[in-house]
Amino acid sequence: MAWAKALVEISCEVNLDKEIIKINFQDIAKKYIKYYWNQTIFFNLIQGSNPYKPPKILTYVKELINEYKKVSGSNLPELYEKIEIRFDSYDLKDIYNKTLRLVKDTLKIDVSWRFLNLGNDKYEIYTYNKGDDYLLIKRELLEKFRDNDQDLYDLINYKWGLILETFNNSPKINKKVKIMDEREIKRSNLNKFKKYLDLENKEHICFNCGLKIEDDDLSIDHVIPWSYMYSDDIWNLVYVHRNCNSIKSNRIPKEDMINKLKIRNNKLLERMEYYNIKDKNYYELKVAINKDYVTEFWIGSKN
Repeated sequence: MAWAKALVEISCEVNLDKEIIKINFQDIAKKYIKYYWNQTIFFNLIQGSNPYKPPKILTYVKELINEYKKVSGSNLPELYEKIEIRFDSYDLKDIYNKTLRLVKDTLKIDVSWRFLNLGNDKYEIYTYNKGDDYLLIKRELLEKFRDNDQDLYDLINYKWGLILETFNNSPKINKKVKIMDEREIKRSNLNKFKKYLDLENKEHICFNCGLKIEDDDLSIDHVIPWSYMYSDDIWNLVYVHRNCNSIKSNRIPKEDMINKLKIRNNKLLERMEYYNIKDKNYYELKVAINKDYVTEFWIGSKN
């Protein structure tokens, strides 16, 4: 899916001034790094059936991400499109070039020829001579890619999501894959949930450390990480200190915090019923308690 998506994206960028267009592996490799970076740093999606032996390209990209986190001092996810221009200032150019070379070599050895032999049918999408650093594609085909790029992106993303569902237990896989085509990952403002959280925790006691939170230090946290859930649900949101939120980052909570969240949810439901608040969030909270979403998604997030 990454290979197909890269070809479509490149078709919209290259100059179609010849009958036969040369596409360099280095340009395809850059697309791969972008796709795997974004899916990994935001959602840590598994890309292969064997979790103990991930695809080589994913391993290379994860090493690049780890180096970025180390030198930037930040665990916050950032889109590759925003980080790429900072590689020089972060002194990451050498490891980026190494990653690019490794990805390119892997594509030449493991991917380029396989794509032409998928299933029982043979496709003459491009010409590739073993050992070359480029593919040759007819302009006519690239024009079709370009003319139908949005439909092809939707189809590729949908198929990619279906494949990833067999490897990943996290919810909303297809939405996670599709959102990677956006120029910015927008997180919803969680302040709208304060009126509910205040019902059970009007003193603003930090869910993590148990100390009172001053108004200017108040933050709302997803107990089961947003990167796994990819949604904002009242049953998974709590008040914490900003610093407690930063320290926790995307870590999976321990069982005692999960049990604490279940107790909190029951108390919150009681408070909503006491004040006769029976809106969308109330019914979602009630369903979450009855179906024990906390346990279900916590177990899923650990796998």
